[in-house]
Amino acid sequence: MTHTDHAAPPGTERPRPLGPRSAALGARRALRRRPTAALVWLLPALATLGTGLYRISTPVLWQDELATYSVARRPQGALLDMLQNVDAVHGTYYLLLHHWIGLFGDSPAMLRLPTVLAMAGAASCTALAGRRMFGARAGLAGGLVFALIPAVTRYGQEARSYAFVVLVAALALLLLLRALERPGPVRWLCYAASVAAAGYFHLVSLVFLGAHAVGVALYWWKDRRQWRIPAGFALAAGLGVACTYPLISLGEKQADRQIGWIPKPAPGDLAGIWPQIFSSTPMAALLGLAAALAWGSRHRRSALFGTVAVVAPVITIWVISQQAAVSYFMPKYLFFVLPAWAVMAGAGIALVRVRGMVAAFVVMAVLVAPDHIAMHKPLSHAAYTYPAPVTWFTPLDYRAAAEIVAAGYRPGDAAAYGQQQRALWWAVDTGVDYYLPSRIHLPDVLLGQSGEEHNDLWPTLDPDPAGAVDALAPPRIWLVSKDDGGDPFTTLPPEHAKALQERYVQESYQQVSGMSVALLVHR
Repeated sequence: MTHTDHAAPPGTERPRPLGPRSAALGARRALRRRPTAALVWLLPALATLGTGLYRISTPVLWQDELATYSVARRPQGALLDMLQNVDAVHGTYYLLLHHWIGLFGDSPAMLRLPTVLAMAGAASCTALAGRRMFGARAGLAGGLVFALIPAVTRYGQEARSYAFVVLVAALALLLLLRALERPGPVRWLCYAASVAAAGYFHLVSLVFLGAHAVGVALYWWKDRRQWRIPAGFALAAGLGVACTYPLISLGEKQADRQIGWIPKPAPGDLAGIWPQIFSSTPMAALLGLAAALAWGSRHRRSALFGTVAVVAPVITIWVISQQAAVSYFMPKYLFFVLPAWAVMAGAGIALVRVRGMVAAFVVMAVLVAPDHIAMHKPLSHAAYTYPAPVTWFTPLDYRAAAEIVAAGYRPGDAAAYGQQQRALWWAVDTGVDYYLPSRIHLPDVLLGQSGEEHNDLWPTLDPDPAGAVDALAPPRIWLVSKDDGGDPFTTLPPEHAKALQERYVQESYQQVSGMSVALLVHR
């Protein structure tokens, strides 16, 4: 039988066979396309990685990061026991960091590196989501916008769970878009896993499911015969939330203790919170303008979905905080909207020509540069938790206080810590101990039980301070206090201050930012 017996049916065309030359040309074209496509997610990841690694060890660890350090270094069993009493909502992150520091140590850089990597991963997912919603050019622009947001830098260098929340939120958006493009059990299961991960890193982030439901409805409305799309989403979202039920149950019991102090938001807070979410007032204005321009693209359905994704979760948390027993309306609890904001802004910027895009990024970089510079200063993590320095407390310079103690240390010295009744909120003892050289160990003369010993975040004071001081009777005591106003003894309960004053006399006194260091010598 000859090859003519296999002639193609009328009206069709046989594909042109690939010879050696054609195969080589095709391979070269594929290689050229792949790097170009990779730049969409690679450049934003590298930019975010660069801003996150820059001066990563310079900012002094602040109270929240020291809480992470205190918990993550405990044995795993003790860590799990503590989570039954407090901070269960951060348990997944604590466990992750526990194993990380077991491998790489607990220096400031190593404590913060996982969150830098998480933000870099979030930048890639943001760019890929933007490409699916608005095209490759918009995806690249969105990823670069994400890298420029000061909050991304600030919380990319923070040893807390918020960078991972941003990562899984960006990943969930990307996986949802993939499932909508080609629905199937595997893709919906991947989306369900991302929903569960979002809940385990921070339960508040699960409100993004409302925005995702709108996106699914918009996609389904175009072809309402495809019932497997909304059904698949409902099953996947339900499965993801169901997996977080143990944490929901535990977190509900602990909520009042942990966040009962957060005030219920006023109506004006809905507008005022955006500069705090971005950690920059200029960035809030620029992103709002760029996101509005996205409506000029031909992807109107994506623009509507993106608008809902950036606004609806914040409004939802505001409403919940009005009705619930506790408020959840905190800027850092809402960072999971940053990827959607970057996607929308990237879509708006991508509408102009290449020169215009470059100019837009230059203007954006110049305007937010002061905020980025501020994020890398030594006391920036406490002072710049919000877009401007907070006024209700002075940042605590644990590193400077530890340097004073180290410079005057003698073998046999001990320590006492002012504000130790709330030590892990102010972290006076943990912060000073962290920055002291490893050769120096100061026993705490007033310590009752450590946080690890009674399965809690912070330690307790000895109920018999006189007996505790007499039992140890060190020749000198370093009394390190938080914001004492000139008299370090006022930072202790009266009976504990009396036990020290009756036995010791103050020999020296020095102040650093938010702290004082007094040297007490035995009478």
